[in-house]
Amino acid sequence: MEKKTECEIVQDLLLGYVDDTLNAESKRLVEKHLVECKNCIGRLKEIKEDIKQNENNQQKEIDYLKKIRRKSKIKSILMAISIICMLCFIVYLYKVITVINFMNRAEKSLKTNNFYKETIQSLSNNQTSVMKEYYKDGKYKRVSEIYSDEGIKNNMTEYASVDSDEIISIDTNQKKATIIKGNFAKMQNQESNLKWVPFIPNRQSLYANLGTAFIMSIHTDTYQVGREYYVLKNQFEKSGHWEIWIDKETGLPIKEINREGITEFFPETEVVKEVQDMIQEYKYKFGIVTSEDVEVPDLTGYEVEYTSNEEIEKLLSE
Repeated sequence: MEKKTECEIVQDLLLGYVDDTLNAESKRLVEKHLVECKNCIGRLKEIKEDIKQNENNQQKEIDYLKKIRRKSKIKSILMAISIICMLCFIVYLYKVITVINFMNRAEKSLKTNNFYKETIQSLSNNQTSVMKEYYKDGKYKRVSEIYSDEGIKNNMTEYASVDSDEIISIDTNQKKATIIKGNFAKMQNQESNLKWVPFIPNRQSLYANLGTAFIMSIHTDTYQVGREYYVLKNQFEKSGHWEIWIDKETGLPIKEINREGITEFFPETEVVKEVQDMIQEYKYKFGIVTSEDVEVPDLTGYEVEYTSNEEIEKLLSE
């Protein structure tokens, strides 16, 4: 076997010299040889350039992989955002369809020429207000009663006809009748007012339906009622005090709840005696109202007073 020359030995050690892994003796040998040998100096430069080129290539690969990972991460984030947006849109679309469906059902329910509506509201002092409304063939009767431990008190009974400029208000306790005539009465006697429904007055407005779907959370329940109904809550109201129940079949409200909506104070103080929920319950029946229910009674024996539109507007402005 031929003996290696000093150049060959040094060139074998050059890589270790560049990496600084040689022992002291080998390092001195290389450095002493490099002083005298241009050929080995050239080889050293080649090795350093190769190492530098490899480092550059490795850095490019690392940068490329980082770029790929960054793009992949951005793609994953965009995909996640797209899925979330799609899910939100599906939920919103479901709510829009739900709202439009029960608004259409409400519109269809109130196209009838014969319905009875009862509104029950809890008041303070253990009293309950009951409003009974009868509608048949364009004629209307509204009975206002207060229920308490002392019995039932009839506050007022009103009679009206669609588009009429007259409202007859009867106080059966005092045997008095007030006949209101004029534009104010005519405005009140518009069919849209006589068939007004809490929460969903704009049932034919697409924009109102879209807004309702955006604002409200909607879920289905059967609790207390025994049939399916929608529970609507304002999802942007943090307190969560208000909600309304909508009958799934008729599209009409069943109950409206304002939690802690009634505050009762001790007499002549600001000290709270009781806080209770304000609850309004609605009952609808169709096809049961008779002509006698909406017929204005004989006012013989009543003290009759006529009130003009101007007097009503004056009272409202005060």
